[in-house]
Amino acid sequence: MLSAPVGEGHVAAARALAARMRARWPDTHVREVESTGGAGRDRLLAAAWATVMRHAPALYGIGYDALVGAPWFARLCKSVAGRRLARTLDPLLRAERPDLVVSTYPMTTGGLARLRGRGRLDAYTVAVVTDVAVHPFWVWADVDETWTLLESSRRQAVATERGADVRVAAPAVGPDVHRRDRAAARRATGLDPDAFLVLLSGGSLAFGGLETLADAVLDAGDGVGAVVLCGRDERLRTRLAARGQGRLRALGWTDRVPELLSAVDLTLTTAGGMIATESLAAGTPVLFAAPVPGHGRAGARMTAEAGLALVCGTTDEVAAAVRLLRDDRDTRAALAGAAAEFAARDPDAELDALAGRIALRRTG
Repeated sequence: MLSAPVGEGHVAAARALAARMRARWPDTHVREVESTGGAGRDRLLAAAWATVMRHAPALYGIGYDALVGAPWFARLCKSVAGRRLARTLDPLLRAERPDLVVSTYPMTTGGLARLRGRGRLDAYTVAVVTDVAVHPFWVWADVDETWTLLESSRRQAVATERGADVRVAAPAVGPDVHRRDRAAARRATGLDPDAFLVLLSGGSLAFGGLETLADAVLDAGDGVGAVVLCGRDERLRTRLAARGQGRLRALGWTDRVPELLSAVDLTLTTAGGMIATESLAAGTPVLFAAPVPGHGRAGARMTAEAGLALVCGTTDEVAAAVRLLRDDRDTRAALAGAAAEFAARDPDAELDALAGRIALRRTG
């Protein structure tokens, strides 16, 4: 199970699938590798990603648009990345001799594709796309399967790499992410049993101006509460906690996100990615607020087009959307119904089907 510590989303998806595999396939050894092949490279990638997304997210959007809009440039970049990651992965995979390799990080997937394409890897390979919008680096023809979240994601992936085997699969979420009784979840997490609650997240590093967005949520009016996931941004948590507002709750790094997702009425995110996927898998609708450029904006649009989310560009729109969902039962029911349909997709059944395809290839 291959991922990389560039943000938490890739690692979270890998850990979730690994946990399910261990439970589903108890006689199977599952090894998780959370690295691109060196501690220094990992730190550099993580720091570069965090710096760009925190201080100059428009640069990431420009890079994303360049890759999507110029296929020749994407192919060149993918070729360079694939060769480098193949050199990194080759010794590891030769030593492990796995039957199955799953990658949740796009550049690592490129290394697998190069090894498969040159006959240096016999293992069955699967790429798991953790965002709705499919970055060109996610899709490689020489990987056996690519898993996407929506039908529109699959179409985008096929257009990116026409020789790839792309499937719509169940979300890569852990066994603890599922629909729960909302009242029980609120009791367990100590949240107001009667308020219309919005969970705010900007990913592990709390990108996207969550403090301003929390104010916008509270501007929706009485009866609305905001629960802010501050992630690793302790300064943000301290500032919000110092307000002492009864309708605002600020949380640091927590392992209770699955319970919180079921406890709230709505998840607001600036980043998309795993928190949006986990929210939908818990049956909770999503609101994208000023999503980050690049795959964030593209994924928000695609999720909204699938009837699974609303997208807001300004704080006034956020307050209006929260007010609408609080007061309009039909709109709330439509989003909740779409989320429930998404939540019904079973990751364990997905693993069973994958095991069948691997067995068929062995016997065929």
